[in-house]
Order: sequence, then C-alpha cells, then structure tokens
Amino acid sequence: MTMSENTAPDAVPAFRTALRGQYDIQRELGRGGMGIVLLARDERLDRSVALKVLPPQLAEDADTRERFLREARMAAQLSHPNIVPVYRADDIGGFAFFAMGYVDGETLGDRIRDRGTLSAPDTVRILREVAWALAYAHARGIVHRDIKPENILLDRQSGRAIVTDFGIARADFNPALTQDGLVLGTVHYMSPEQATGEPLDGRSDLYALGCIGFLALSGRLPFDGTTPQGVLVAHATKEPPALRSVAPSVSPALASVIDRCLRKRADERFETGEALADALGKALEAIEQDARGQASAVVLSSESAMAVWRRAAELQAEAAARLETRIRSNETRALAPATDSSASAGVTPTDAYRLRDVEAAAVEAGISQRYVALALDEMRSIAPGEMAKADVSPFAERLATRVFGTSQRTVSVSRVFRAPPRTVLQSLGRSLQASPWLLSLQDTLGGHPLDGGVLVFSIPDMVAGNYKWTWTKYGVYAPDVRVTIAGLPGDSRACEVTMTIDLRKGRKPNLWGYGIISGLGAAGGAGIGAVIGKAALALAGAALSGPAMAGAVVLGIGCLAGTGPCYRWEIRKAVSELEAALTAIDASMRAFDIFGENPPPPPPPVASAGGDMFF
Repeated sequence: MTMSENTAPDAVPAFRTALRGQYDIQRELGRGGMGIVLLARDERLDRSVALKVLPPQLAEDADTRERFLREARMAAQLSHPNIVPVYRADDIGGFAFFAMGYVDGETLGDRIRDRGTLSAPDTVRILREVAWALAYAHARGIVHRDIKPENILLDRQSGRAIVTDFGIARADFNPALTQDGLVLGTVHYMSPEQATGEPLDGRSDLYALGCIGFLALSGRLPFDGTTPQGVLVAHATKEPPALRSVAPSVSPALASVIDRCLRKRADERFETGEALADALGKALEAIEQDARGQASAVVLSSESAMAVWRRAAELQAEAAARLETRIRSNETRALAPATDSSASAGVTPTDAYRLRDVEAAAVEAGISQRYVALALDEMRSIAPGEMAKADVSPFAERLATRVFGTSQRTVSVSRVFRAPPRTVLQSLGRSLQASPWLLSLQDTLGGHPLDGGVLVFSIPDMVAGNYKWTWTKYGVYAPDVRVTIAGLPGDSRACEVTMTIDLRKGRKPNLWGYGIISGLGAAGGAGIGAVIGKAALALAGAALSGPAMAGAVVLGIGCLAGTGPCYRWEIRKAVSELEAALTAIDASMRAFDIFGENPPPPPPPVASAGGDMFF
C-alpha cells in the first residue's frame, strides 16, 4: 500500500519496539482517522509490507480494537489480483494492527490531482479493474463502503488498479451507521442509501465508483458543498448533472454508463460489478472503433515510416548510452504493408503504412512510445510525402561527420532529484519559465509528463541582460529543449529529469557557417601569402601566385582543421547550459521548501498548451 509519504520513521517508537524481530519499520506512509500506515520489512519473509495500526486513542476502546481486527481478518479472506492482500491481523503489546501488501505506486486521487482529468481508455481500465474487485467482494457478502480515489492504488510497474482499505467494510450488508450514529465513509462518494443510513448492498459501491468516474472524466464531483451535511443531503435528494453537460468531449457511450451508476434508486443502477465492467468494456470498444477509423485515415509512405522508425531508434539508442543497463534499444523489424483499400483521401498505396501500425511496430521492436512520439512530432511540421526528405542525406551526413568529427545528433543531460516527481515538475515549471531562463512551453508529447510524456520548450531569442542559451540557440542552433521526468524504480520519492536538444537542425547551418569561415580564411591566407612573397622575393605579377596559393592552402586547411574542435566545443558549452538549467530547478525546489512561496510570475508563454500542468 502507498499513500502520501511523510518521512517519519519514529512516529510510533513504542510500536517499533513491540514488533522488533518481526517487522523493521522504515517510514510512515500516511495516516487517517482509522489508522496510521507504515512501510516495513517483514524480517521473516524478507518482503515489504504496509502496516496499519489503530491510533492509540481508538485502541483504548476494547470494542473498537476488536472490530478493527475482526474487519481486517474479514478482508484477509479476499484473494483477488485487484485487492490488496491482508497477511496478518494481530494485537501485540496493546497495539492492534494488520499487515498488508505494499504497492509501489500512487493513489488514483494523487493521479487525478497531479494530472487532471484522465483519458477515456485510462478511466475505463481503472474502473473495470475496480468493478471486478468489488464484484468478487460482493459475491462473498462484503461491501467496501468507502470506495474513493484515495483507496484505489495504481501500481507503478503494471499500472494495475488495486482496491485497499476495507477497514470500514461490513459483512452481511448491515447498515452503515456506527453505534454512535456516525455515518461511515467519505461523503463525496456516498450513495443516497448510505447517506440516509439505510441497509446497503453492492450497488452502493457501484454508485461510489460512478462518482469516481465522473471526477476522473470531468475534473469535478457530481455534488460538492461547503459542509459534509450539505453534500450528504445533495446525494440523498438531488439529481446529479449529466456527465456530458459538464464534460461534452466524453463519448455518449461512456457517459451513459457513468450516469447510470449515479441513479438515485439502487435498482436502476447496474446489478453487479461484472455488469458494470461489461458495460464499460462495450463503451471502450465504441471509443476505440472511432479512434481506429481516425487513425486509419493517416498513412505514411514506406520511406516516411522507415524515417520514423530510424529516428525513434536513434533517440532511444542515445538514451541507452546515457542510462546504460536500464534502457536497451532493439533493431526495428519489418512490418507488412497496410492492405486497406481505402483511406480518407482515396485508395491507400500498397507501400503505405497506417500511422497506428508504425507506432505499434516500433513499440513491438522495443522502442519506447516516448521516442516514437518524439520522432513523429519532429516530422509533423513537414508536408505529407516529404517526411523522408527531412532526414539528412547520406552524403550530407558523411560530410558533416567528417568535418565535425562526430556523428552525434542529440545532446542529453540528466539529473536525479531526491523528491517526488510531482514536486520536481512544479519546480521545473517555476524555474524554467521564469527569468533568466524564459523558456516557453509549446507542447506535450506522449501524454502527461508524470506518465512519461515529453515537455517541449521553445528557446527565446537573445535579449538584453544575462542570456542563458547562447551556445544552445546560436552555437548548435537548437530551437527548443525537450524535458522528460522518469520515476526511479522502487523509490517514489526520487526521479530523474532529462533535458534533450536536437543537433540535426543545426548541422547544416553550422556546415555552411564553417565553410564560409574556411573560405574567408583561405582568401585571407592568399592575401597574406602575396604580401609576404612580395616583400621577401621582390617579385611582381604572376610571381605572387605561388606564395598566395600556399597561404590560401595553409590558412584554409587550418580553418577546416579547427572546425571539428570548435563545433564539439560548442556542444560542450550547450551541455553546460543544460546542466545549469537543471541546477536552477534544484535551487528553485530548495527555495520553495524554505520560503514556501512562488517567485514572481513568469512572462506569458508563446503558447499555453498544457501550461497549467505545473501548478
């Protein structure tokens, strides 16, 4: 299990002592009204577990402690891939606790808070997996009663949705009221029958899941208010807004499923979790069918498809050299041409490749979707049918490699930050868009940056003052900077930021520029040779041609010989500028931790696409 993480390894020292020899408590993961959650190492089985311990003020009551343990043991009866397993429930040294599986990831609440609304496919996948888990529990007479985004964990590696915290669950569908008359659960996701304290069945959990789907797709809750009582009354008496009335872009098929979950009468909702999962699956099929129709209309020539694969492979290969054992690139494999007989513009040529097939083939060959998105974006601005021509010709590539002494096409600089990705993203947005860096966010590629997407910043032109991009902008002629954030496996409190610039666009102007310099050098060398020849030999006219030619050759060769070292020096200077930008991100993060406020707002970006993702 994972929650918002606080570094408080000594939060319950007495509990640590009581468990000595059994569990090694490492740090606090979070806390709520019904328990403190700690990350620990099971010393006997050598595995990470999450320990939930009843707070001392509640553990003093024998009935509360017994109910806590009884419900933990009830949850331990559930064995499902989408339910966090409970390994043990016990009372040691006066501490009531249970041990459950530790999920390295984040909650759905964190995902929505950090990234905003989710895509329809991601929402459907998460809701279906939770619906399957609930169906399994409901079939065994257990209603969760507190389904909310914070109780849905998303595994970092697999992306699997896992339901946790059956701590207020009840067997046999008993009412939701405690002996003190308090309603259990979170008010924003309560079904009408739970809000009024009526008997519940599994359809109450499906109502809560509908509220979660509403939030994930629209960014708002069906009912909100200033007081819990007001929200409860709204759930019990008011009709929720139709999802498409607040999120018109949601497909009608998916919106109708969510709207049905939010019906006031339980018998008008889906009967079971399986029925809800099936309805979500059919809605997703309709969405994907529409997407396939749109993707099939986009085709690339075989040369363009090969250019995309080659460029994506180059980007990944460069990342592999930087990250060594963590990322490996594989050679692309041949893909059979598309055989569809029609496209939006007429008949598809036999050597054409559907865009979705180009992407699928690259991913199948081991090339990350991130690099495929980068390669396609680089070619997006080029007219259809001209994509292959965007790549440097073999002759020009060999000439540039010989002159510059390097075939390097991309420069990447990475840095590991000991902070959660969300915190680093915020710091990145604060520092890079502010003075003196003044980068402007242009686009995001391949999804949200916290999910592996790429941030594309344009580099400003030189302005008065302390300009930070001299060698990047005017040395290697890179027009923009690409930034990615990658979490470190097994450590949700650290991430790696990589800044990348593309050298390809600058190789041609640099080739011309150094060629002109060499030509001017040769001309200057000829003049110098002529003057020296005249003074030394006292000759005139044609007799000067020998010294002049020698001077031209010597100085011209000298200029050409210095081209490669100068170009590679410019690359190193650009690397220094990228490293300085990463240092500024770190400084911004530390300053924010100390002073707790943002610097003055940055100037308006050139384009605002995705610009709100930092804050």
